[in-house]
Formats: sequence, C-alpha cells, structure tokens
Amino acid sequence: MKLRGLRHIYSQALDIRVGALRVKRFSLNRHLPEKGWVEPHRHRHAQFLLYLTGSGHQRVGDEIHPVKPGAVFYLAKGCEHSFVEGSGRRPLCLALDFDFPGESSPAHGLLAQGELRIVRQSISMLHVWQGGPAEVRPREAGAVLAILDVLMRAAGLIRQERGRVTLAVVRRVQGMFQEDAQNRAPVARAAERVGYHPDHLSRLLKRETGMSAAQLRATERLKLAKQQLARAIPIADAGQACGFADPNYFSRWFRRQTGVTPRAWRQGTGGTVACRSCLEQSPRLG
Repeated sequence: MKLRGLRHIYSQALDIRVGALRVKRFSLNRHLPEKGWVEPHRHRHAQFLLYLTGSGHQRVGDEIHPVKPGAVFYLAKGCEHSFVEGSGRRPLCLALDFDFPGESSPAHGLLAQGELRIVRQSISMLHVWQGGPAEVRPREAGAVLAILDVLMRAAGLIRQERGRVTLAVVRRVQGMFQEDAQNRAPVARAAERVGYHPDHLSRLLKRETGMSAAQLRATERLKLAKQQLARAIPIADAGQACGFADPNYFSRWFRRQTGVTPRAWRQGTGGTVACRSCLEQSPRLG
C-alpha cells in the first residue's frame, strides 16, 4: 500500500525465511512537508515501525502513543494505525513487513541509544549492498535479521521468536569459523558476511553460546589443533595446519587454551584437563 505523505528513500522486496517467520519488505520512509499525518490504514501482514528522527503521535487501535527517535511499534496483521506529526525535525521511519506465525497483540517499546546506533549502522550497510534477489545476498539478509532481532526485543516479542531469528545466524558464524579455522579470519569479516556490526555480533554470540565471537573462533581453532595433534605428524606441522608459522607460539597458544602443552596433550598426560577445557568452551545452543 502506497500512502500519501510519505516518500520512499529506500525500499526493497525481500523473501527471508527463518522457520515460520518470513520477512517480506524493508522500507525507509520520509514524511513529506505538505502533509503532517498518515491516514488510518491496515496491512495484510505484520509490521514493525521504528522512528529514527522526528516526533508526533502514533495511534494503534484505540490507543495513542507519543513518538520520538527510537520509538518502536509492532503492528499485528489487520491492526488499524495512523500517525500525526509533531513539531521540529521531519520524521524518518523504518518499516519492516513480515509474516508472523500465530496470533499476537500490538506492542511498543523504545530503543536505547546503543540499540538505535546498531540499527542505523545496519541500514547504512543495506544502502551499500542493495541489488539482486535477497536469497543470494546473505549479508543483506543478516543485516535485516539483526534489525528484526533488536526490534523484537524492544517490543517484548523475543520470548516467542528467540532462536528462530538468531539461531540461524549463530550457526552460520560457527560454520564460517570452522571452515576458516586455520586462517584466523578477523571477526569483523564474519560480521560483515552476516550483516552485523562486530560489537553486536559478539554480544549476540555471547548471549546465545556463552562465548564472544573471538572466543568462539578460538574454540573452533582449538578443535582443529586437537584433530591435527591426534595424527602421527610432527607438532610443528600440526601447528602450521592451524595457521601457526611459529611452533613456539603454537605451543604457548595451545597451553593457554588447555592448560597443557601440545606434546603433553598428545601423550595423554593432560588428557583430563584438555577434555574439561573442551566442555567449558562448548557453545550453549539450547
């Protein structure tokens, strides 16, 4: 539905699916000066609205809520809503359209400044990456899911959709660290590939697995190191297979991770310590 009084700055049709959740469209809209309101209307899908700038009042059903930067509104399918602009800077609004499984009531919340900054960073990345079908653009899909994760938490809906939105991202990052364990790819590169800001990705991983992005990467590298040490090859070659050119540095790194040297681990004298370390560093994925 195209509404008078709004101008699309950026709009992209999407087809991002995580479980029963399907994200359909992402739009960034500027309110036009010749009209200070958006008339009452409904959608045949659920929608999130996030006000990035401006002020006013959002009517959702029979309730009226004040709007300021960071205001988030979850609008269930078929929920009537409208907007009246306030004074000052013209409103800039993010709209995220999606199909939401099950019945749920409208909700609203307010983003903290740090969360609002994360969303703005993700929007900036979407501007740079736009173009092509969504299913072959994992970075764009990751950026949209990062925004959706923040909005769901602000509106109190994350208890219903936690895991569906974030688990796919967590598993994908783990897969990247597994594939690239020997090269020690920077965390920032993994964050870019899934469309998350590095700090936000690290917080998400910490919440879902108990480890930061750097710790999770080190865990995957340690698994590779143990696999190499279990083979009948020189310890220096095992370290090199994990991306360590210096055998002494490999030995020091391995001891920091496990409490024993590579040689002691291979000989079995530190087996109990090593196994305990593996358990302590195993990600928690519910």
